[in-house]
Order: sequence, then structure tokens, then C-alpha cells
Amino acid sequence: MSTKKEQVYECQVCTNVVKVVEEGVGTLVCCDKPMELQSQK
Repeated sequence: MSTKKEQVYECQVCTNVVKVVEEGVGTLVCCDKPMELQSQK
């Protein structure tokens, strides 16, 4: 999985939100679970 600049991810456990500022490869994880990509508005 790769992240793209400006994508927003949310943790479904604690509702923590992360905005990507630098592209990379890997999976964003919070509370031991993968974070979910939020739909673009």
C-alpha cells in the first residue's frame, strides 16, 4: 500500500485522524489496526 500527499486516514477505534504530508509505502496503523482512507471531499 502506498500513501499519496494530502490523503486523510482515520482510526476506526479512537477516531485519530492523519493527513499525509509526504508520500510513502506501507500501512498506517493506529490502535494495532490499519487506518482507513477517508473519501475525498
